[in-house]
Amino acid sequence: MKFFKRIIFAFLYLLSVNITAQDFIIPGEMADIKFADLDGDGFMDVIFNGNNGTTGKAIALNDGTGMFSRSVLEVGNAAVSCGFADFDNNGLLDYYVFGNYQDGNAAVFLQNVDGSFSKDASSFAAYNFIDPDVTVVDFNNDGFSDLFVVGWENVSNQRFSGLFLNDGNGRFTLFGQSALIRKGYGSAVWADINADGWPDLLLNGDGGADGEDSNDVYRLYRNNKGVLEAAAVFSDYRQISIGDGARMVDWNNDGKTDVILSGWSKSLNRQATALFTGVDIYNFTFEAASPGETDFPGVSESSIETADLNNDGRIDLLLSGFNGSQTTQVGKYNRDIFGYYLNQTAKQNKKPWAPGMLLSTVEHVGNDNIVTLSWNSATDDITRQASLTYNLSLRNKDTGRWLYNPLAIFSGTNNGWRRISAHGNVFWNRRWVLRNLPEGNYEWTVQAIDANMVGGSFAFPRSFSVVTSALESIKDKIALKVSGTIFTVENQSAEPITLTLYNLSGNVVTKAPCTDSFSFDPGRGVFILKYENKTGSFNRIIML
Repeated sequence: MKFFKRIIFAFLYLLSVNITAQDFIIPGEMADIKFADLDGDGFMDVIFNGNNGTTGKAIALNDGTGMFSRSVLEVGNAAVSCGFADFDNNGLLDYYVFGNYQDGNAAVFLQNVDGSFSKDASSFAAYNFIDPDVTVVDFNNDGFSDLFVVGWENVSNQRFSGLFLNDGNGRFTLFGQSALIRKGYGSAVWADINADGWPDLLLNGDGGADGEDSNDVYRLYRNNKGVLEAAAVFSDYRQISIGDGARMVDWNNDGKTDVILSGWSKSLNRQATALFTGVDIYNFTFEAASPGETDFPGVSESSIETADLNNDGRIDLLLSGFNGSQTTQVGKYNRDIFGYYLNQTAKQNKKPWAPGMLLSTVEHVGNDNIVTLSWNSATDDITRQASLTYNLSLRNKDTGRWLYNPLAIFSGTNNGWRRISAHGNVFWNRRWVLRNLPEGNYEWTVQAIDANMVGGSFAFPRSFSVVTSALESIKDKIALKVSGTIFTVENQSAEPITLTLYNLSGNVVTKAPCTDSFSFDPGRGVFILKYENKTGSFNRIIML
């Protein structure tokens, strides 16, 4: 049996703004739904899909009053997994769609400066996915959003669990992991368990690959600086659906990540929703919660989510799925349940403090501009510093357009309160590089997010400007003359420049100002010459 997927927060959001979901936002079974500000107008838009005919999948744009209109943007014919990310780091939000069979159009859609989108399915052309669950994560901490896919792959006719690394341009390559036991018809969840700043993976699903026939294993993998290593196993729980079968949060607010998972349990002969509390996070040791500690309704064919619903500093659990009218648990539930469980943990969680030392640099390399944003680590009363993720806010002050809408409140007593439950949009990074932003004036800030997806206050906003490099306008007035091992740079413009000569090891050979001309005699070899002024720089290779 299949249920609506990932719609809990969709309806909570719609209720919070006192509106009713419009008729066309009906994803259908095995559905996916995500929120983001796709068009940069400051309002939360929706992408949704599922098995509900052609009407059950679309991008819906929010007009600011809570009313949505169906976009003409493509979302695929049979999609069951979708979402948003900036895959090419140009400050414009992109989206992805993965679906069943080749007509599912597994692809990313990259946003162009004019607001149009370019579809790129080349990275996944060799694959034919069925029932894929796709998660976005910066797995290797390189500042680019990667994709992890769980499902069935029809070309190889087997279960598929694979990590696709992003090259920074929105193109992806499968990155093999020898320790990974492939699963399908399940879900993947990410969290930094051992506080080393690398996202760890909790994977579940039906088996049948890599020597494991079991369908009821949740396996936790440690991310050892880009290499997955099996670290813990939780059984027996079979989710029997796609996505959101588990969550990794700090349920008891003790600073250690806990695991909540759901599914059919053979040993209990019923559906179960189980809590495993972290004991030794550095060795990935967990213990099952005692009977009576929690009275979660058991669900399979499940979708669960966590959020502090009553703002009491304790993470709560929302869940939906199939319960089977169990009478062995506390109370009696209907066969299909949708509800929440309020956390009774004694200790409260406070939101993180704001990050400090926000810095921005703007460089011009050739015809490109590169903006680097950085900040110091924030702190939290419970979550370890390295486990904090970060949420970047970036807005063009001239146009008012959002590039990175943080989907959070900026001011007042609710400063930092998040409208969605997710890791920060730049993950565990404290440095984010953007390329080729349009010329203009920008304002940015950042917030920290703790292990329970609670957002801290935003840092005081900072500004930077992107201007056309003056070097671009004087390139044709800079001449290079070579004679033997001597070369001379002649600057025929009125703009002074700085010349820096590097060898191939990156060491500086010579650095000098150049108002009129300057000569180098570095000897034979290959060098890199950097031209620089106050507005930018560009490089060229010198071979002598």
